[in-house]
Amino acid sequence: FLKGERGSVQVAAIGVATADALHAIGIEVDLIPEHYVAESLVDAFPDGKGKVLLPNVAGARNILPEGLRAKGWQVDVITAYTTVAAKPTPAAAEELARADVITFTSSSTVENFIDAYGLTHVPPLVACIGPVTATTAGALGLKVNAVAAQHTIPGLIRALSSL
Repeated sequence: FLKGERGSVQVAAIGVATADALHAIGIEVDLIPEHYVAESLVDAFPDGKGKVLLPNVAGARNILPEGLRAKGWQVDVITAYTTVAAKPTPAAAEELARADVITFTSSSTVENFIDAYGLTHVPPLVACIGPVTATTAGALGLKVNAVAAQHTIPGLIRALSSL
């Protein structure tokens, strides 16, 4: 959310899924970047002197608040949610042993998976929703086979269909 000098409020979203969820509750989105990553949203933001309220996940990268501050915005970051890792179970490990592919939709899903299962239960194919997630996966020792060009679930499905 951003508030300009004249008190007008506008809403930005990193991607269409977030924009659709906001629309469903009656909030219209004024800005969606070309690529659904924080860096692209920073690039799409104009220079400003107003205020930005940034609801974010706990532990998020600082790219967005730092980039907006560099453009002149006053940014207030609030933790809107946290991610919680699932507890590994023998049944889940058995399912993983039969899987052909695993998909990751955020860096935290990669980190939580590796924390829970290590590298021994990774299916043969790994697909990531975007470049940030793929970088995290690679840094943690996974070989990424597909990265969605459009960083959405439909984009991830298209990336999987090309394997």
